[in-house]
Amino acid sequence: MHAIKLLVVAVLTGATLAKKDEPNFTFETRQLTSQDAIKYPGIAFGATSSAPVNYIGLRCKIGPQDAAWPTIDEWTKLNTTLGGKLLRPAPAPVVCYPGPSYNAAACEFLVGGAARRTRFWLDDPLSVFSPWTQGNTCLLSANVSGPTRSCTQGGFPAYVVNATSVRDAQVAVNFARNNNIRLIIKNTGHDFLGRSNGYGSLSLWTHHLKGIEYVQNYKASQYKGPAVKLGAGAETWEANNAMIAQNFTIAVPKLPTETVGIAGGWFQGGGHSNLASLWGLGADQVLKINLVTADGKFITADKDSNKDLFFAVRGGGGSTYGVVTSIIVKASKGLVTLGSATYGFTTGQIAPSTLQNPTVNVSNTENFWNGVEIYLAFAKKIVDAGGFGHGDITYHGNTSFSFAGTFLMPGFSAEKTQEFIAPLFNSFRTEAGINISNPVARVVAYAESGNGTNAAPGSNTFSSRLLPRTNWDDSAILSQTSDAVRRAVEKGFNVRTRAYGPKLELVKGPYAAQGVSPHMRKMVIHLTVFSPVDVSSLWVLESVPGEAARQFKIALERLEDATDEIRRVTPGSGAYFNEAGRLEPDWQEGFFGRDNYGRLLKVKKERDPWGLFWVHKGVGSEGWRVEAVDELSTNNGPLCRVPPGGGKVLKA
Repeated sequence: MHAIKLLVVAVLTGATLAKKDEPNFTFETRQLTSQDAIKYPGIAFGATSSAPVNYIGLRCKIGPQDAAWPTIDEWTKLNTTLGGKLLRPAPAPVVCYPGPSYNAAACEFLVGGAARRTRFWLDDPLSVFSPWTQGNTCLLSANVSGPTRSCTQGGFPAYVVNATSVRDAQVAVNFARNNNIRLIIKNTGHDFLGRSNGYGSLSLWTHHLKGIEYVQNYKASQYKGPAVKLGAGAETWEANNAMIAQNFTIAVPKLPTETVGIAGGWFQGGGHSNLASLWGLGADQVLKINLVTADGKFITADKDSNKDLFFAVRGGGGSTYGVVTSIIVKASKGLVTLGSATYGFTTGQIAPSTLQNPTVNVSNTENFWNGVEIYLAFAKKIVDAGGFGHGDITYHGNTSFSFAGTFLMPGFSAEKTQEFIAPLFNSFRTEAGINISNPVARVVAYAESGNGTNAAPGSNTFSSRLLPRTNWDDSAILSQTSDAVRRAVEKGFNVRTRAYGPKLELVKGPYAAQGVSPHMRKMVIHLTVFSPVDVSSLWVLESVPGEAARQFKIALERLEDATDEIRRVTPGSGAYFNEAGRLEPDWQEGFFGRDNYGRLLKVKKERDPWGLFWVHKGVGSEGWRVEAVDELSTNNGPLCRVPPGGGKVLKA
């Protein structure tokens, strides 16, 4: 849809750059001036010094339903100021609905899966990968029936600024703040909690702020070595290609699609990778951040300047303190490889086509669950060896389950990997009667070339929990943990475990003080509970108005009930901000740690007294709530202040 490409891949050989001499990306040199703001008061800069900490404004953000919503002339003027980069897109599935936008071929392109093989969903200004958070008002289906046979904007933004410069970001920030309009930030749209959409909002789309520059000799406070400058829109596959071309390695998010933005919400929420047990989190790699703050100013945050933001943005939650336009991260010369092996075991009647790994069948259900507990016990060894482990348990109905495991061991040879995993498979055989021949280990590339396709929206919900190291200190507690996992799966849920341990000692010197949750520093496994309910199908098949919403509420409650099984055996732990459920209880403690949250909240109030940057269960979000349609946990409704006592919101 949008062919703008500003990807820069460069190498600065022998550069030892002082901060004042560090070149910005070209898109960062184009900035809003005071003269521009004087000519157009609607984009005037803010002043945090004159804004009250408890900003008194209208009860709700101004939306399209309000008389104070900017007129068409005002939006036209904003578009002119942006050089034509203000978009008013309709949801992509509109082509499947009766009306002037209906297009059978375009609908088949989306529904039939052809779009997945392209960049369509990633390059669409509205689309997100958890579209149910929008409110299910424009479902992707070739056969939409019943009362939902219409497509409305719902929780999607009203307008989008296709930012290709810092100036564009500044204009969007100032316009939204000055007009009391909800502002959201969208990069690739991979956020799972709906933080990239919002009813009646102005969306700042950072997807095209691309750039990758490798600096072989970079100097920062207490750091000297290779580094990489990344634009906000740089994706994993683009970084992989740059690593291969220029022989370096950085921490990047690893998902099957390889399309997550590295310098967006990934690192701002912590950011795990296959190197997390060896190097720490994505937030741990950051040496410098360029960002636009709530007052519209473009600033740099690092160890020596704007230290409060340097602390908060590295792990304290995305879209909360400002609009990141670029970061500089630590790099390692050379390409990292991974010792890898895959395996699996099942019990019950399961179609082989549904299994992702080579597998053996276990006739006894108890032996299957003994095998799961044996793996959980071994996970700590994976973490302590600097590795990353996948352990996925899938419910196939009744007493049929499967387990799929993968080892990823940075720097291990095939022989060392084989030697490392041998004790686990010996335990499978001798303690659980699971006769898995040692899988053949091999060496795989950490950075694999790609083209950024194979990504499409999903329609499932999940919740998560961090399993703390203390659960491995007592075999009885570990058994209780395994039993809790079993109960969650037997209730019909799939459980995904990721073993990694970004311990604080992996962070060197002054870069240890950051907003990352202390719970992540003490974890061995990041566990996710997936609901089997296809959310969109509830609305597609709805025959009675309101029935889908009722069923959805029940599904969310069941998901929380299953996750509570895990929470009960992990008291005092938390969940990963980037991959959690929208109903996460006690989220201030769970996502950030109570003491850490107090410091982050102080930064938030001082830097954004207007409450401009708001995301679901982000720092400072407790003062607001979305008045969603059907009272669902979605973004389909105005964002309003929570009145004293939490009663009914007054709209003016």
